[in-house]
Amino acid sequence: MSKIYSRPRIRLPKFLITNVGKGSNPNKQKSLKILFIIIIAIITVKISLDAVLPIFEALCEDKAKSIATIVANEQATVVMSNYKYEDMFTIEKDNNGNITMVKSNINAINEIISEVAVKIQNEIDNKGNENVKIALGSFTGFALLAGKGPSVKIQISSIGNVQTDLRSEFTSQGINQTLHRVYLQVVCEVSILTPFENIKSSITNQVLLVENVIVGNTPNTYYNLEGLTKENTIDIIE
Repeated sequence: MSKIYSRPRIRLPKFLITNVGKGSNPNKQKSLKILFIIIIAIITVKISLDAVLPIFEALCEDKAKSIATIVANEQATVVMSNYKYEDMFTIEKDNNGNITMVKSNINAINEIISEVAVKIQNEIDNKGNENVKIALGSFTGFALLAGKGPSVKIQISSIGNVQTDLRSEFTSQGINQTLHRVYLQVVCEVSILTPFENIKSSITNQVLLVENVIVGNTPNTYYNLEGLTKENTIDIIE
């Protein structure tokens, strides 16, 4: 039997080859991914807010205007239920039936103005929080999707300062007849508190307080409202 001879095998040392570079640290890669996600999220939120804020502001202002208008009319009606035209003005005539003077009762008028303003202020302050609905499609920034999709309720609250101004108007109603209307101009300076920003708005409403038809000859160009001056916020409109 012949013998088989074999050469001894040469064993080479093993080397572990790894990629050496910027992304070699797993923690660093994870941090970069998180940073990238955060940047994308911030950009997305910014685009959404830029798209929805103008719509949101308009809705908030419409809501505030609606509340102010309803409150002003309601409270003016409540106050004026205790007063009549004769409580505010006295019409004086001469022996021929010609009107010589439309005299105002400053005390009664100032009392009415003050009472209405206080009631409106208190009612607005007591309204509390209101909801404004915005469709999800409005957050995308695309005009085609604006107002589309389910609505999201956003809670807002409002605070404001009420100022009042009295206006008096005379208009002809025919021969020897003049209609005298008295309006209360209500200006509400409203601050609307929202999750995004504070919106300031000035809302003006004009409420009819009382009207009366004056029968008799009246001056053509001048109505003598004794006791009333510009400081008393009475304007005469021919």
